[in-house]
Amino acid sequence: MNGLISNEIKEIETNIIRLKRETAENIIQIGLELSRAKDKLSHGEWGDWLRDKVDFSQRTASTYMNIAKAFGSNSQAISNLSVTKLGMLLDVPEDKRENFIEEHNVKDMSTRELKAVIKSASDDSNGESCIDYVRDVESVDIDVDCLKPLPDHDKYFYGRKGKEWIEFLNSVEEYGICQPIIIARDNTIISGHERVRACNDLGIPKIKAYYAAQDREMRKDCKNDDELKLKLFITSNFTGRSTDMYIAEYWMDQLFGTSYGDGSGDISHYLTDEVIDKLNHNRNVMLKIREAVYRRQNDEITDAQMDEEVARLRKEYI
Repeated sequence: MNGLISNEIKEIETNIIRLKRETAENIIQIGLELSRAKDKLSHGEWGDWLRDKVDFSQRTASTYMNIAKAFGSNSQAISNLSVTKLGMLLDVPEDKRENFIEEHNVKDMSTRELKAVIKSASDDSNGESCIDYVRDVESVDIDVDCLKPLPDHDKYFYGRKGKEWIEFLNSVEEYGICQPIIIARDNTIISGHERVRACNDLGIPKIKAYYAAQDREMRKDCKNDDELKLKLFITSNFTGRSTDMYIAEYWMDQLFGTSYGDGSGDISHYLTDEVIDKLNHNRNVMLKIREAVYRRQNDEITDAQMDEEVARLRKEYI
């Protein structure tokens, strides 16, 4: 990143942090600032910048940018609405959205009420889909035996094997499944194949799950539910702490025509030596942090010593 762009990015960071503290009227401006930043940051920098500099997930950033795109020319009509409600309104067809806002007292509705009204409108204008249009924030307990894997899911990402798999099983056996999986309404697994596999190996009968959801805008490049499930499966691996994020970017470019990389079709242009070195470094840092926690659990060090060691190690994370 050259000096001029670096200064512009720092200005954007300051603007976003300031706007986040102010009223909902600035949501559109935040979305515009995020779009500016995304245009300026190079491949691989976007997710890290969001997390480290302005404390956004990629999903939240996409919501803000989509809101700015959808409502930028009509900000007065939505100035008193929250980010959550504006994000939900994106699921109302564009040609019906203005009338929907005029006909419904969105400000005084609870999010649950708004979700129900939007779902009803979506059901009237869409065929059946096993992917929700509006996210259900509550998880469900589901029988592991009822779940089915996404077809050919194991060809897209590397799975745990050998010692790494045994360590994962031991962790699940000791601590349980900490993060709910994500599934379609037809019980296809979108995110969590290895967690389900661990449940099967350990004889765990039920697992918590969220139902997958995708707004109308993000469905446009999918011809059917099968393509949408595949897209959601790939993007669920957008995490900066493993090679999976870079592999996910490769598959998005190959299958959905995005431009995370250079369009070469060569995965080594995504998983570069620099990326692998960075990931290995961060993995070693995390292992040292885990070791400090274990030492505290075994009373080898005090709480204060553990906190000091973890704080020091976190400064090494890149």
